[in-house]
Amino acid sequence: MSSNYQPPASWSPPGAQFQNRSGFGRTLIGSVVGLVVTPIGIGLAAHGALDTRQWVLLGTAADRWGSNFQIIGGAVLLFLVAALAAYSPAGTMVAGLVWGLVPGLLHILFPEDTYRQIENLPELSDDFHLALHNWVLNGFALITGLFLIGAGIAATLRRR
Repeated sequence: MSSNYQPPASWSPPGAQFQNRSGFGRTLIGSVVGLVVTPIGIGLAAHGALDTRQWVLLGTAADRWGSNFQIIGGAVLLFLVAALAAYSPAGTMVAGLVWGLVPGLLHILFPEDTYRQIENLPELSDDFHLALHNWVLNGFALITGLFLIGAGIAATLRRR
């Protein structure tokens, strides 16, 4: 007599009808969310970091809370994109590739073109252009991209 119990042929675990075996929808939603939220987080963090220069110029008269809240808000949004790897590792990796690794590597390879490309971004103020250029120039785009790609790889390996 075998010690392995075999369930009846028509039996399935409770809730099995709600499980989604296809990963395409999850990947698509995760990629769209990552591609939309990541630049917002980068923009907030970069602009807040650039505003801290006012602390040196204006001292206690500077708006320290506004720039701190921008940095914290940007960090929270980037954290949410990294946490998105639990739902869709590919979405986090795509966001890290598009908004971090590629711009960081392009700046290393073509530094003079990077400034021109950032200046050509429409609908942004001069402060945002300067903030994004500093973000890329100081290597934070590359670092952010590598962290997001690493979060996606870790989530992928964890699932196996």
